[in-house]
Amino acid sequence: MMPSRRTLVLTFLALGVLPASPARADKMTKEDKAWLDSVHPIVTTDEAKKFKDLKDKADREEFKKIFWARRDPDLETPENEYQTEYAKLVAIVDPRFKKGGEIGSRNDCGKIFILMGEPTTIQHDQEGSGESWKYKDEKRFVGGEAIVSFNDACHGPVSADFDRQLDRLAEGKIVHPNIDYRFGADGHLVKLVDLLPKPTPGQALLKAPRQDYPLETQVTFMKTEGGGTAVVGTVRGKVQEGMEVQDAGGKKTLKVTVVGQALSAEGKPAAFAEQEEAADVRPDGSFLATFRMLLNPGTYTVKGGALEVKTGKGSVAEVKTEVPDLNTGGLTATLIPLRDVEDLPSAVVDNNHAYQGFALAKVRLIPLFGTTFTKDDSVMMFFQFYDAQVDPATSKATAIASVSIQKAGKTLAKAPDQPFDTVVGGNVVGPIPFKDFTPGSYAAQVKIVDSVAKKEVVKQFTFEIK
Repeated sequence: MMPSRRTLVLTFLALGVLPASPARADKMTKEDKAWLDSVHPIVTTDEAKKFKDLKDKADREEFKKIFWARRDPDLETPENEYQTEYAKLVAIVDPRFKKGGEIGSRNDCGKIFILMGEPTTIQHDQEGSGESWKYKDEKRFVGGEAIVSFNDACHGPVSADFDRQLDRLAEGKIVHPNIDYRFGADGHLVKLVDLLPKPTPGQALLKAPRQDYPLETQVTFMKTEGGGTAVVGTVRGKVQEGMEVQDAGGKKTLKVTVVGQALSAEGKPAAFAEQEEAADVRPDGSFLATFRMLLNPGTYTVKGGALEVKTGKGSVAEVKTEVPDLNTGGLTATLIPLRDVEDLPSAVVDNNHAYQGFALAKVRLIPLFGTTFTKDDSVMMFFQFYDAQVDPATSKATAIASVSIQKAGKTLAKAPDQPFDTVVGGNVVGPIPFKDFTPGSYAAQVKIVDSVAKKEVVKQFTFEIK
């Protein structure tokens, strides 16, 4: 049986900065209110609240710039292609779905049309009191289709669930979640020009990738506090002659600039990260460091790179990945193989640490790189689940986590089942030594069963023992 490590106190990754209140307070103008109305179909609930809470006119003007930049498919072109497309859609829906004195972009028919496009079929109620739109798409919808019903005023169901679904559709139009509404030390919004990626040696490396030394990259996922998906990447390179390795108390580090970039399925930049770090130099002469980006669900090519500061030598590697949707409102989970877990003093943030990308509230996860190991290695498994359903009778969730090691479909070892009564939960199991494992292919698996929702999810990590 595998030992179960102590349960961690888990929180989502906090990737934002809490706003400070500006000293000056300017009331929203008619123009500001009109602008908020004009983006009604695509503004998220969170964005609308943030805009209304701003006390400074200059901040509201900056907010508008940031709002459109977050949705710009190509930040390197002078035109915001989505803003142009959106204006064309508004021109279509305003007259087409106008009801009484309300233009189409202000009701749910217009909003759904802008967010989801033309429906596959439209069915009118026999009484003439409304209509239902059907969308068919195997990839987008559970069961291959979605149906939206409207009353004769073109308004959808009055329910929190419908509002959440509209909000998720609006969030899907944000292609640069890393460009966010951040506040500076002066209490004002950080300007868009300061949020955009700057020309740096790291960016130059990504634009003209090279391999000055062997380098690999891998990615994993965690849910953030705001409900998005954090893509955490690890790069592993090989220390070369001339590189300046520091040794402090037996811990060896290498100063590198780590870069990460995500390209959409269309090849457009979707996210970028750059950070100077003290990479962890391992006994085998390899070094590891991490990067972290926010991404919407979808298919991406993720590039990870490292520039050694002293020599300027750099390398880039890439991997194709499918970023999961961890904000479905239903049960989801992640599984991450680890080498170790470090406890952290509260409120300590070390952005230059090699594994800062894996920092949670009071712990830092140390990732295990690769999928091929020897009998001298071992693994720890970190799992986390999200959005277990709450039982109205008890106001608690009921979830069971099962972690096992399998080979050829047969369970070789299993940790005791772990019960949770929380919506979000997780744990670390291990370490699990490989010394008794025979050569071959294995799978470490976590199964989460939500007894209230009567749903389960299974995540696994496959690896090989040489």
